[in-house]
Amino acid sequence: MALPLDRRTVHFYEIEMQSWTRSAVERPAKTTFPRMLECFSALKVALPVEVSKRKLARTSLVDATYDATNGWYELLLNKADAAVSDVAFRDLDTAQMRKAGKTKTEGIEISSHVMVRPNSDGHTATVLLTMGAGVAVKDVAALLKMLSQRASRLPAHRELFYFDNPSGARDEHGHPEQYRVSYRFVPSAYKSQTLANALRFGMFENMELIAHEDRDFDSGGNLKIEQEVVKVTAELPAQVTGAGIVNAVRNYLKKPGAEHFDTLRVRYKTPTGASTSTTLEVAGLDNAFTQKETIRFSSEVEAQESQLSQTVLNEMRKLMRSVVS
Repeated sequence: MALPLDRRTVHFYEIEMQSWTRSAVERPAKTTFPRMLECFSALKVALPVEVSKRKLARTSLVDATYDATNGWYELLLNKADAAVSDVAFRDLDTAQMRKAGKTKTEGIEISSHVMVRPNSDGHTATVLLTMGAGVAVKDVAALLKMLSQRASRLPAHRELFYFDNPSGARDEHGHPEQYRVSYRFVPSAYKSQTLANALRFGMFENMELIAHEDRDFDSGGNLKIEQEVVKVTAELPAQVTGAGIVNAVRNYLKKPGAEHFDTLRVRYKTPTGASTSTTLEVAGLDNAFTQKETIRFSSEVEAQESQLSQTVLNEMRKLMRSVVS
């Protein structure tokens, strides 16, 4: 179900910039993420530009700004999705319905705001992405790769893509031999987010163990149990750790009749004080998950935008300042 227009769900990710080369250099050098984003801001890219194309959807970059003071890259990605149902109109007098008339080559377009901030290590960046448009973090990674490929063809940015050979070899003119690198951008969960990390900086609220099981509730078999839930709270929430939850769940599942629980939903407060939740399979409680928060606005923001909304960005900037660099 779509959120009201006065709020957005923001997901947190990280993107690592990696270099590779066709030369014999084992550990190719690379520039820093801040310098790469500064390079992107200088590119003359005619907007909108297509980022990714799938069978029924296309994602395009329609607006971008670079905050030179903070080194943040702010993007507006729009996804036009032909798979989204066409709207329908009802005649108020006759109650007859008709389609609005979307053709096979048209798609309903929804916007996603993205913020990319380099981290202090120089080779990763924190990414905030508003959800609901169908835009994924892999689309952001694809955009960064596309921009790096464009930049690599321009002499003005040569120093980001050519490095002296570590062997110290020189050409016939006495200049150091250089090799060329290319870049790929690999997305992952923010800080490889786990329960341990989430509760180290946040505060446990409660959790639910959930069993998804289709079994009889009555003797006749007409009434069915679809889901069983065990809700757990804490007398001292501040003392609850991710490791403590993992151990407690695993011990509980060893009890007779508890082995059918397959899902864990944990609700906790983030460092900003906002309540959020994550759902994990009990078989993979140590796996990373996506951190998310819901931001609210004082007024509605349309789902489709042609320019970056300062209303959305202002709230995202608050979130970005709250996360570890």
